[in-house]
Amino acid sequence: MAHHFTNRRRSYKTGTKSFFWEGLNASTYIAGALCFVVGSIFFLPMFEKYSAAAAWLFIIGSLIYLGVTLQDLAETINYYRHNRQSSRKTIFEFLTSTGYVIASLLFLLGSICFLPGVLKEAWGAWCFIIGSTLFAACATISVTQITEAGTLVGLQLLNATAICFVIGSILFLVPSIPYLWPAKQSSLTQTLFTYSASQFIFASLLFLAGGVANFYRAYRMHQHREDV
Repeated sequence: MAHHFTNRRRSYKTGTKSFFWEGLNASTYIAGALCFVVGSIFFLPMFEKYSAAAAWLFIIGSLIYLGVTLQDLAETINYYRHNRQSSRKTIFEFLTSTGYVIASLLFLLGSICFLPGVLKEAWGAWCFIIGSTLFAACATISVTQITEAGTLVGLQLLNATAICFVIGSILFLVPSIPYLWPAKQSSLTQTLFTYSASQFIFASLLFLAGGVANFYRAYRMHQHREDV
């Protein structure tokens, strides 16, 4: 799923010079994306016997995303507490950071609904649909706040991250819709759910690519500031 990205220097209580916390945030997100990639593969009808593993991987991935987005929200609060500003960008950062946390919670609840012992697929689908809409909306708002990034490569990586997050969120939304319908065993149903799982896989790969781009951007930005 998408998470908060910005072209400003991230601010943590331990100081802004170290790449450790921002790197940990970005690399942890990548781990969550990998959980969703593997979990999405297990959602393919041919791997139906691994449906419990798919749900658990989604739960673990959602917990990781929730941790990342909570850290993003805490960092945003910390930054603006020490850099008192009142602007549209400030408001948008708070809105998007909060939106990502809510969306991550929805994905966690939705993933739990897909557990064999729960099996409330329609509820889970609604959580995914609303969560994906929130992710896409927040990522789109974040795109509008990209004005400069220090270097051309940094700006390109920010744009690549944004594109992966927005498209990935939309691609997660659309294939969630068939799970709202009563399941009927037929070749058409199998084809439909194969398509849906394939969309999940592609969307998860986009989130993974966006996470890698964001990690590399943050690393390059840190190196650039050290050289200045």
